[in-house]
Amino acid sequence: MISRACNARIALRAAVTSLLLLSGASLTFVPEPVRGETAAQAARKPVQPPMPYRLADGHPNWTGFWAPSPGMLEFNIGLGGVPAGAPLAAMVRPFSHFSALKSPYKEQLATAMREADAGKVMDPVAQCFPPGMPRMMGMVYGMELLQTPGQIAVTSEWQASSRRIWLNQSSHTPAEELDPTYAGESIGHWEGDTLVVDTIGIRGDVPLNYDSLPHSDKLHVVERFTETTPGKLTDEITIEDPDAFVAPWKEIETYRYRPDLRIREFVCLENNRNVGEHGEAVFDKK
Repeated sequence: MISRACNARIALRAAVTSLLLLSGASLTFVPEPVRGETAAQAARKPVQPPMPYRLADGHPNWTGFWAPSPGMLEFNIGLGGVPAGAPLAAMVRPFSHFSALKSPYKEQLATAMREADAGKVMDPVAQCFPPGMPRMMGMVYGMELLQTPGQIAVTSEWQASSRRIWLNQSSHTPAEELDPTYAGESIGHWEGDTLVVDTIGIRGDVPLNYDSLPHSDKLHVVERFTETTPGKLTDEITIEDPDAFVAPWKEIETYRYRPDLRIREFVCLENNRNVGEHGEAVFDKK
């Protein structure tokens, strides 16, 4: 016998599906991997774009799972130009090339790197804090995009980080009312088939890379998402911070559509050797 609670969940799911269909949104269902097929075999298949290729409003349909190239998924299965079994040094470290820093941020980075070399500090992400924006877009596993008429939800498997790109908001919340967060406030609009996203309100204590690259609370990020070829998505990220950097600088991240994969649960605190039994940071430099 099906319980009332189960019936309620089924009814809610049906109602949500109906609303999406009525709103013109297209649902993309991720197929199960073919039985007996390995990840490497699936990865060698030709890249396929999400289907349907366009939504009812004419914009590209990007709903589904996207893997960074190169990233951990592609590294492990030999994609993105990185052979399977290659040393980790072959992987690209996101946001490692940046504009010159101004004082006191230049000195802050130098101190952080000296302390890291001495084993005194560690990346806060290793303590299970969110990577924040824009660093989360340099993800190592993959992301799920869920596209609806009013917003695009981005969920990174890495640290289970998420953000919302609001498509029905024309301007940012006034600075005096904006509560800084790890992901910041992102508003987007379409320029043809390119999605332009403007993000502010990012916490000032969130480093931009693995080396504790700092920034101020005036950090401003502009992204241009473009599907350069069917199934290949590029995010051109421009980073501007007049207080911290001498000039704006860019980072380009590339992802490929992977209908054979789906997002997995990421629980950082499970078996994390960098967090002690009382929640303190433990960093054994070897």
